[in-house]
Amino acid sequence: MAPALTIRPLADGDSLEALTSLLHRAYAPLGAAGLNFTAVDQSVQVTRERIAGGHCLVAVEDEILLGTVTVRGAHDPNLDPQARVSPWFFRRDVAHLNQFAVDPAAQGQGLGARLMAACEDWARAQGHRAIALDTAEPATHLRERYERAGYREVARLQRAGKHYRSLVMIKPLGAQPPLPHDDDAEHHAAIVRTLWTSFQARDWANARTLFADAAHMHWLASGEHLDDADAIIRVNAIYPEGWAIHVHEVTPMADGRVHSLVQVDQAGERYFAHSLWRFAAGRIADVQETWATAIAPPAWRSAAAIGAYRQEPFK
Repeated sequence: MAPALTIRPLADGDSLEALTSLLHRAYAPLGAAGLNFTAVDQSVQVTRERIAGGHCLVAVEDEILLGTVTVRGAHDPNLDPQARVSPWFFRRDVAHLNQFAVDPAAQGQGLGARLMAACEDWARAQGHRAIALDTAEPATHLRERYERAGYREVARLQRAGKHYRSLVMIKPLGAQPPLPHDDDAEHHAAIVRTLWTSFQARDWANARTLFADAAHMHWLASGEHLDDADAIIRVNAIYPEGWAIHVHEVTPMADGRVHSLVQVDQAGERYFAHSLWRFAAGRIADVQETWATAIAPPAWRSAAAIGAYRQEPFK
């Protein structure tokens, strides 16, 4: 009896060298066509980094690795700066697959469809409303394959160092309306995550694309107003260097606004910003922001005086 093909999570004992070699074989035709996908020639270390934080699946038959794909939830704005290329990667309701490969010798037998179905099952189990991927715009055969599988284009982007533009494509995982789109509440929250990640990366050009031209920002504590998008970008770009942003929270609100809380560390000081974001036509239109400086509490505030009270160690 022929051995059964098994699709399972990557195990500790599986060889990342074999996984990387599989990716190289599967992506070789794309590389020969001038499409420099990362998987064409990535190192074992890059393979390790790309599966970190994801759910890597492998297709194995008689201990031979024939296919793989990695699926994951939303990217983390504090850990994944490369995801700032599109807010779709920061949506909490959309899963993402990448490093999708089938050994050339096993192609044409439905293995790729089985791997993608396994990703969709995982995404549904995690509560995601849709699953996304991105592929090269010139690779029409790949785009057509994904369209037949139920994916549709939602965005175009340019990744640094790539010789091609990419398409972001999503597939809804249920029939419940409304389907995810680029001007809904979760996308607005993803735009804010993208903005903070772009600020941290000093990617001012990308940050600028997220604002409406006439966007307005009000710093409530100091009474300052920035009356267009260019001024908002400029004040951040010329701010004295040495700062680092950590995103604590980005949450859609019932009234259509988005709330964010970020921490900024600079020169031994720590600051916190609460921001309320409004949107128009899928862009940031208005921001009200309140900044606070982290300070130690006064001596009179103590458990002895108050009762149910405690202090975190002040840093």
